Amino acid sequence: TLRLALERYNRLIRRHPSSDKIDDAAYRAAGICEYFRDYSIAALYYQRTYQWDPLTPYPARFKAAYILDRYLLRRSEALELYKEAVEKESEFSNYKEYAERRIAELTANDELEE
Repeated sequence: TLRLALERYNRLIRRHPSSDKIDDAAYRAAGICEYFRDYSIAALYYQRTYQWDPLTPYPARFKAAYILDRYLLRRSEALELYKEAVEKESEFSNYKEYAERRIAELTANDELEE
């Protein structure tokens, strides 16, 4: 089940903090938390993904930005992450287009929280 998988990802992260696999575990754990609508934990896992491996092969910055933007309404943080994602994760073209659109909307509409 997904909860068992989540526990195993967490165990890997705890037991092997210097492993080159913890970004993989964090990214997958984030997806599970997102599935369960635990958005604050999912955002944290996505952030850990690129913090633990800045060159991670996953669109973790895009995913974190999306959750911060749409579910947690932390739009100024999301805006910064969208910008970073466009710069560092541009190979994910479908996410890049969305991020560029949201950057334009957030800066034009001044939707950011103060």
